[in-house]
Amino acid sequence: MKLDPCNSQICLTANRPLRLLSARGVRISCTAGIAWLTVAGETGDILLVAGQSHVVRSNGLALLEAIGTARVQLDQPLRGWATLWRAVCGYCRRRALALLRSAWRSRPAWRAGSATAG
Repeated sequence: MKLDPCNSQICLTANRPLRLLSARGVRISCTAGIAWLTVAGETGDILLVAGQSHVVRSNGLALLEAIGTARVQLDQPLRGWATLWRAVCGYCRRRALALLRSAWRSRPAWRAGSATAG
């Protein structure tokens, strides 16, 4: 059975870190207690108390642990707009390249002696 920890609450205890891989964009909200977050690629550690949250900006390993006991909620990033933006940019890039290729192929051929001397 595969569990999806996102959009659900997780109980944490001291000395039992939760490993999060490729967590960029995930919002970690502390709902009870104190949670200690360390993210590879981000400077410093983050302490979250009940009511606070943090969005992971790095895509490296993130370790989440409680000081005492804590409860956290992990919310997946909203990917809809990012996916749409990448698709639009990809389409525009492909279209621009096609127009450039078409213009390059239909350019007039330069012939020696055809240029008029000033």
